Amino acid sequence: MNRPSEEPAGARSTVSPLMIPMLVMGLVTGFLAGYFLLWWGLLLVLAVLVVAVSMVFTGRSRDGATGAVVGVVLGYGGVILLALFRGVL
Repeated sequence: MNRPSEEPAGARSTVSPLMIPMLVMGLVTGFLAGYFLLWWGLLLVLAVLVVAVSMVFTGRSRDGATGAVVGVVLGYGGVILLALFRGVL
């Protein structure tokens, strides 16, 4: 009745504690870049992508880098899409 789980010990995927703060920071940064900088915000998105790739290649937190990239792209893309649908662009 009370058998231990049949999963191997390494089968669980844990999320890095850096993932959520980097995701939120990326969302805020992407939103502000899209809102205030508009097309210049693409440079910020590109800079975050370069930093994230360098974090992965140097062996730092892959989850944190993914969170930052996803957050910035979602934040910036959301503002640009909103501007397109509102007829501002």
